[in-house]
Amino acid sequence: MNPEIRVMALSKRWPHHTDGGGYDRLAQTMGAEVVQRPARSQRWWRRLARHWWRRRTRTSRYLLDYQYEDLLAERELIRRAELRRPEVIHVLYGDEQLDLLLRRRSRLPCPLVATFHLPGQRVKDRFELFHKDLLCGINAAVVVSRGQLQDFQRWLGPERVVYVPHGIDTKRFTPGANSPRRREVRLLTVGHHMRDFEALRRIVDACQTRGLPAQFDLILPRQHWPSFARCRNACLRTGIAEPELIKRYREADALLLPVVDATANNSVLESLAAGTPVISTAVGGITDYVSDRCGWLFAPGDVNGVAELIAGMCRHGEIASARRGAARRQALEFDWNCVARQIRAVYRAVVAGAALPVNV
Repeated sequence: MNPEIRVMALSKRWPHHTDGGGYDRLAQTMGAEVVQRPARSQRWWRRLARHWWRRRTRTSRYLLDYQYEDLLAERELIRRAELRRPEVIHVLYGDEQLDLLLRRRSRLPCPLVATFHLPGQRVKDRFELFHKDLLCGINAAVVVSRGQLQDFQRWLGPERVVYVPHGIDTKRFTPGANSPRRREVRLLTVGHHMRDFEALRRIVDACQTRGLPAQFDLILPRQHWPSFARCRNACLRTGIAEPELIKRYREADALLLPVVDATANNSVLESLAAGTPVISTAVGGITDYVSDRCGWLFAPGDVNGVAELIAGMCRHGEIASARRGAARRQALEFDWNCVARQIRAVYRAVVAGAALPVNV
């Protein structure tokens, strides 16, 4: 990182993230000082404070995953910032961990950058009602899909919003030595956030009804398992370790990920980095990360189109294998080092009071 810019980052992690996934990897790549949401303490005074705070706070009305521990992390960042005097503060999950810093903005000694991951419609009330008068405290908003630009530019002004893609560790997520070779086609599905489970179930059912030699490897939270209970062509798993997940990415012919909406998607990036093409939905930010060279995008609810593609893969294996090289090349464009260079340009601009880099 440029030694002239000292960065302090506010971060958090979710249990469903892989060890090498998640946007907090940006702070590591940048060499930033990190303040992270602490683990939930079971000490009696912390439980009492959490209970009191929960009864009094209104944050649940406009923040989806803001907990008492997020408040503690924001307080700690303010304390450290006053002592260490960073030149930039970067809130890595502005959708779900940015509240006190805006209300106490005068105590921060430097520009405030925040990255936003949720589609505009999911944070509309927050920006138009609850935080409308506090948005002037954000010097630069980074969005991870072009589809977010219009909403955030309307709320903050075009001069304070920039698109910088999400990143992926392309040294950890890598292709296997050989392409999959088997009689059946193997489709992998991972995760649950904004997934279209109705379309997924219908795709699996359609392939089973047609008797296609396709096996679906579904790595999903258990609450979604009942939908696939009668699918003999589906294998359900949850909570597998990262090395096993990477192995399954490599062995799959394609990642099957129908979604109802999206910005950036960790599973898409992990799959591409493993050299596995992606079958998904042409909505939101998916089109920023998946092209027709490294995957296939369908209209929302186009179950027949996906089933026909899988049938074609069953007849001609090269349909999927021909896109594996392009999938890996696509992922290299989102390597964390590439993303870090773009973020450094944002930092330099806000420190200098200059215009943000132009969106491309």
